[in-house]
Amino acid sequence: MTTLSGLIGGFVRQHRRAYALSAIMLAGVATLTIWVPRKVGAMIDGLASHTLGSADLLREIVWLLLIGAGIYFLRVAWRQILYGAAYQLGVSLRTRLYTRLTLQSPAFYQQQRTGDLMALATNDIDAIEMAAGEAMLAGFDGALTLAMVLGVMLLGVDWRLACIALLPFPLMGWSFWYISGHIHSAATETLKHFSALNDHVQETLSGVRTLRALGLEQRSASHFATLAQQASDASLRAQVWEAAYEPAVGLTLTAAGGLTLGLGGYLVWQQQLSIGALTSFTMYLGQLIWPMFAAGWVLSLIERGRAAWQRLQPVLDAPLTVDDHGTLTQVASGALVLQNVSYHFPQQSSAALADISLTLAAGQTLGLVGPTGSGKSTLLRLLLRQLTPQSGSVQWAGHALTDYRLQALRDAVSWVPQESFLFSASRWPNPSPA
Repeated sequence: MTTLSGLIGGFVRQHRRAYALSAIMLAGVATLTIWVPRKVGAMIDGLASHTLGSADLLREIVWLLLIGAGIYFLRVAWRQILYGAAYQLGVSLRTRLYTRLTLQSPAFYQQQRTGDLMALATNDIDAIEMAAGEAMLAGFDGALTLAMVLGVMLLGVDWRLACIALLPFPLMGWSFWYISGHIHSAATETLKHFSALNDHVQETLSGVRTLRALGLEQRSASHFATLAQQASDASLRAQVWEAAYEPAVGLTLTAAGGLTLGLGGYLVWQQQLSIGALTSFTMYLGQLIWPMFAAGWVLSLIERGRAAWQRLQPVLDAPLTVDDHGTLTQVASGALVLQNVSYHFPQQSSAALADISLTLAAGQTLGLVGPTGSGKSTLLRLLLRQLTPQSGSVQWAGHALTDYRLQALRDAVSWVPQESFLFSASRWPNPSPA
């Protein structure tokens, strides 16, 4: 069984050029971002020591503006490249889902809800798409920025300040682990309630004439309001747990800032650290806000994606209720023979067909009559191989129906279904462009 990480890993390998280019741009953004505090710290030390003239100050300010512009354009470019690739995962999954659904027989749809399947093709795949796009690059960006900032803090400013600033971070890591587990549960509930809401809307719109005829509009509206409230409450719970990341980050960085200022002030007082270096370190500490928030955002997106994939994968991997392993590609003229055929619908107390046997010679006509539910439509569906009998055999021209390819079998049969459906298509072909 494929995991979400395996799915995303395979997709990233297929689009490695786009992801690699986005990663390079993000590395450029991180490098330029790290450069800013060092420039500011050097400027402060130069002003404090009166070694930085007005012309030099103006030049440094221009450099800072150019760095800001470079960061902006690189961020816009990597987002365009990344999302252009990540959206292809949504296209691929929706295509797989649609193709799989078109191959399933009516027996499959008797066990599935239409609204739930529609929700899988919309909200669930959107969540997986976000995990492959936003989560992947936000995780890379946050991890790279964190590593570079910590490296500069340890090696480029003062290792003592870095060590004391990191003391509160293990508590934040535990908080993230605790919160992410609750987000996974809340996201699963959110998707389930959205599916139920979607299914109710689909059933209501499909059967609106029946609802009006029976005067059930108020009851349906009341049920819709209940489902909408449940979906809203589930989504709110997920949002509340996502919001819990921010206090965890804020408390951690506040504690780190207090420890840094305490030790940093002492080192400045002892003339072991310059004011510019302390300013640079404080700015670097502020730059840790994004990696911490990125970690929370990534965990949230991944948990939502995991919950969605756990719902989508069983449908994608569901075996076809009618196999298509036949080898015959053309149906010859011959007798149609049924021997002791029986079929029992799931969750039905009695069999729709029981020990049906008949022989229909080529050119012969047979009329089936009987009350509703007597098995007439079920028998025709067995002949079309929309259903597979639990016992007995069906043969056509001396071959079992399973020996024929499904396409060949259905090409040989003319069938007018009793359920009418109006497709949203034009009656006339579209005119060719001038």
